This record gives sequence, structure tokens and C-alpha cells, in this order.
Amino acid sequence: MRIVRIFFTLLIGVAAPLLQARQPPILDPAVNFLLREKIAGDLYGYRPKGEENGISLFAQSVTDMLWNTVGGASTGSACNGLLQFGLEADLEKTIGLPGGHFKNTWIWLYGRNPSNYVGDVNGVSGISGLPSFRCYELWYEQDLDLGGIKDAVSLRGGLLGLDAEFCYVDTELLFLNGTFSLPALASQNLVNSGPQYPMATPGIRLAVRPVSWLTLRSSFSQANPFSQSENLHNFNWNFGPSGGLLNMTEAEARWESLLRDKKLPGVAKAGFFIQSGPAPVLPQEWSFGPPSSPQYFTGFYGIVDQMLYRAPGQDEAPSKNPSAGKSVVDGKGADGKSSASEAPVRGLNSWLRFGFCPQSYNPLSIYTDGGLVYTGLIPGRKEDKTGIAFCYGQVSSGYMNLGNAQGIPGPSFEAVIEFTHSIRLAPAIALQPDIQYVMHPGGSRQYGNALVAGFRAVVDF
Repeated sequence: MRIVRIFFTLLIGVAAPLLQARQPPILDPAVNFLLREKIAGDLYGYRPKGEENGISLFAQSVTDMLWNTVGGASTGSACNGLLQFGLEADLEKTIGLPGGHFKNTWIWLYGRNPSNYVGDVNGVSGISGLPSFRCYELWYEQDLDLGGIKDAVSLRGGLLGLDAEFCYVDTELLFLNGTFSLPALASQNLVNSGPQYPMATPGIRLAVRPVSWLTLRSSFSQANPFSQSENLHNFNWNFGPSGGLLNMTEAEARWESLLRDKKLPGVAKAGFFIQSGPAPVLPQEWSFGPPSSPQYFTGFYGIVDQMLYRAPGQDEAPSKNPSAGKSVVDGKGADGKSSASEAPVRGLNSWLRFGFCPQSYNPLSIYTDGGLVYTGLIPGRKEDKTGIAFCYGQVSSGYMNLGNAQGIPGPSFEAVIEFTHSIRLAPAIALQPDIQYVMHPGGSRQYGNALVAGFRAVVDF
């Protein structure tokens, strides 16, 4: 606790002058890079010229520094980071192909995983991964307009991370814990956590919009991304039995206003997973976590993501389109801001997500998470975000019986409460203090409840 107090005392001392300053100093962005939307600026004119021709370049650095102050497997601190970069191409502008889009993203992971100290399965740092350089996204998408509906049909194929579109909640992107992306219901039951950050697999996705407010999407992809050490660069593609097959299907409904006289947009989703493979079997020794080879799994989920309060004096509704310009770390909580040029709508947002797996021999049976995020809570700090979230994942009955038979103390659940505040220090820089309380790390009482504190730093280039 002394470390936590010292950390936040230093943080407040550094950030207080910035929090009090309502207006940045008036300097030319060409001189003061802190005033730029991106640290690298316009890249000597190449960035705006590329955007005119349909090419958008992006790069972002995310660093997590977290301390396990008490409980867990042991106390200690770790720093890990992610550098992601790539390009998106609007092929109508580049080569005259209407509705064509291309995206390629590369990621470099470095540092140590703080969960090694906590012993949890959800991951207190959602950007953690085996230090490596890998291709994360490499896909082509073709959109078609039908019946007056823009992008009524969309077909995407290539190297896909399915957490970019499926079981996705816009509001929870603020948080650091890994379960606030593709939830533990999927990551703990799919083979090697399935095709999600930082692993992707080849697949195809079809999305259809029969009406403007409804989207139906379904994907078929290689289920097994293999372990990160086996598939170091994400090019280990296997369409045989060891690769397996995963289908994810989802229906999404959106509304522009919860109340007639209030602009309170929201979204509801319902979907399911089906993973091919033999009937699930329990491991020989207690090891709570995703299986290492494909086994049959079905999971079902529902989501409501709703704005509850809108600060006065704002006319436009916030955009909640997860497929529009979404980068890798958008799904990992890099302050939940899709673009430095898009000012977030001030107000209170909420979400609730629930899912279950009916097979008793899969690791996780019931999962739920939810939370609140307020944008612009502090006067004069319109882009800062404050949030609190929780998650609960219940160990399946089969794994509970296995743990009890082997003398594991109290196999039952893992739960997390997280509180965080993202400070927009500059248009391209955010600092995010964070506290997480992890109950039953690893799904049992083998380790004591852990208190994790630290921060995330995000820089857009």
C-alpha cells in the first residue's frame, strides 16, 4: 500500500498543473509537437497527401506499468508494451474500386506480463503477450450498397482478429484488464484463447444490413491460433483437424435515442460461438485456462451498451461503429478514443454483457461484466474519461469437481473490479492511472485476492 500511495502522490503532483490548465499554450503545432493531433504531424505532407488518395497511416505506442501490491502469486511490478502500426486503404480512391477496403496491421510486443505476479487468467494488462513482432491484421473487404442502404452487404477475408467485431462493447474499451475485450467466456474456452489479440487466424466474415438499424454478421475461421511461441509471427496457418474451425454469429441492433427528446444512443447484441472438435475432456492436473487443442465448445452471449446521460450543449450523437477505423488497441482500452480528431461526447455511458457455456467440461460456464464510463467529469477536461467496471467468471462444474478432487482450495470463480481515469495530456498523449482488485486469481482460493495499481501511457504517432 505504501507503493500505491507514493505512486499516486507523484502522479497527482505531475498532473495537477495540467488538470488546472483549461487552454494549452498558444504555440505553433509545427514547433510544439504536444499540440499536434499526431506526434509525427503530417509527415512532411505525406500523410494528408496519402489520405487524399485513400491511404491512411497509423502508429501508436501503449505502455502498461503495473504493480501487484498484495495477494496473488507474489508481489512485484512489471512493465510491458505494444507498438502497433500499419495502413488502411480506401480502394475507391486508390484504384477506383467502389466499396473496396484493405488493412494491414503489425504489432511489436515487449516487456514482462504483470499477470505472472497476480496468477490470474483474465490478464490485468490487456496488451500483454509473448515478446515478438507479428502481423495481426491482413485482410480485404468488399462492401456493396443495396436498396438505398449503404454497405448493405460486406464480405471480409484474410487474417482476422475476431475481437474487432464480435462480442464487442464500445464503452468498455477504456479499461486495462484483458477480459474487457473479447470476454473470458471466449478466451478461456476457445483453444489457445482463439483468434483475438495478439493472435489472428485466416478466415472469412459476411455482414448483412437488411435495414439501417440492424446488422447480421457471421464468420468462419481457423479456431486454433496455436500458442504464441509456436506461432511467433501469426503465419502458422493450418486448415486440418489441429487447426479446427470456429463459427461466430451475431445480430446487432442500434438506436439513435433511448428517449424521444433525448439523444441517448445505444446498441444491443446477441450471438454465439461454435468450435469444432472432439468432446471436451478434463486435464489430468488442475490447470484452469483455455485448452491447448481444439475441443467442442458452444457459447451464447448478450450485450446492452447504452448512453444514460448526455451533457447539455452537444448536438451530434456519438458514433459507436466498431468497424470504422478500429485499431488493434481500440479493443485493448487505449482510452477508448478512436481518433484524436474526434472529440468524444460528454456524458455517462454504461454496458452490461452476459454469456454462458452449457458444456460442463469446458473451463468457464457463466460470465458477466458491466460498468460505467463518464466522459468530461472534471470541469474543463472534456476529453478525460473516468470509469468503473466489474467482471465475474464462474468455473464450470467439471473443473470444480477436478479441483476439489485434487485438493485445490475453493475452485469457484475469478472476478475483477477496476477503477480507472484517462487524462488527455495532449491531443496525441494520454496517461491513465488504474487500480484493479482481483478476487480468486486463477479461479480458486489458491492465491489471495490481489490489489494491482499502476498506469497506462498512450502515444499516437
